[in-house]
Amino acid sequence: MSKYFLTFGFLLMLLSGCRSYQMEYGVVENGVAFYPLCERAKRRITDMQRISFELPLLFRQASCRNWPDYSYDSRIDSLSVEVPGVIANESQMTVGGVYSMLFRAGHARAEYYLPPDEFFEDYKEYLSEHSSISRLVTAGWVDWQGGRCARFYSDNDTGLFVRRVLDYFCWESVSGSSFPIHIGASEKLPPGHVAANLDKELIEPVLASLQINPVPEQRLALWDSYRADFCKGLKESYDNKTAMRRFRDNLNRQRAILFLRECGYQVPDPVGPRSWAELLRPNGQLIGRPDGERTLRKITHAQFAELEAKLMSLQLKPGKRPEIRSSRLSRDGNVLVENYRATGSYAGEWFLVPPSYSEQNGVGIRNDPVLGRVIDLHLMDFPIGLRIVGE
Repeated sequence: MSKYFLTFGFLLMLLSGCRSYQMEYGVVENGVAFYPLCERAKRRITDMQRISFELPLLFRQASCRNWPDYSYDSRIDSLSVEVPGVIANESQMTVGGVYSMLFRAGHARAEYYLPPDEFFEDYKEYLSEHSSISRLVTAGWVDWQGGRCARFYSDNDTGLFVRRVLDYFCWESVSGSSFPIHIGASEKLPPGHVAANLDKELIEPVLASLQINPVPEQRLALWDSYRADFCKGLKESYDNKTAMRRFRDNLNRQRAILFLRECGYQVPDPVGPRSWAELLRPNGQLIGRPDGERTLRKITHAQFAELEAKLMSLQLKPGKRPEIRSSRLSRDGNVLVENYRATGSYAGEWFLVPPSYSEQNGVGIRNDPVLGRVIDLHLMDFPIGLRIVGE
């Protein structure tokens, strides 16, 4: 407990501008520089190349602190501000932006290459898939004086604090860029505290004061080169059946196909299921019925033929089955007991699977002298050594 109070006290001193810690302002490192929010917020924000604006009153009234509460990244034309604070109970603590805003006006996400409507659906799906981090509550469109904005609101109750996040992605026709302008606002408050109206108090004041500047031709050309490199890399990944680093995709490569078409490539329509859950857990339960062995599942011959056809319709890549081992602790908790092991060559065809094409995951199809036609599965989130047979 004493350690907790010491840490807590240090953070409070840091936030109040203790002399033992001196923030270096105005020093550019890797394109990023920090400045005191209490000074910068009082005047119009002009650091960004594409936009200028006034910060909301909440930030203009911020106290002076020794804290990195205003930062600008010139590489991607991105700016962030926060009003820091400490939220704590007896066993947990968080320090950082109780209120924060993020502004992006340049090349920041692969999603920016999509037109507005496609971006909206893609980003909504992204937020839905990350509901364990922040729950998507609403998604829609709003008009503003310069065009229209995609609006996404999410929240998450951690027990220590409730985090509310509001993101606006706005398209305009003045700057010459096809990328949206991203204006994000968030707050972290203990449960029970009155929430701010993030639209009225934070986003709308920025939009009302927002001025769009034409982006220099040199910067537009640089962003175009980034897009060309992305498109080329994605096409090579698609053709060679490899994973593109940091690119979120579906089992049937649906997302890659969407982006490739926006890049100008002619690619076939996606085929098959979008996820392993859709294919192997269609009703939330593992396909088939167990029969004696824990990893053996039986389905009808018609279901087996359908499953095999769906698997073969995917962009599978021939590969070698990895050595697979699974162990568990003995009942007394002292000895590791091996309960599954697969080594050596595979007596059938083994495939690496999209979208990751990891050598540690795959599916195999073989003829077993006892079980007949067998599909072997070694996939994350499924039982190790899972086999599916027809009956």
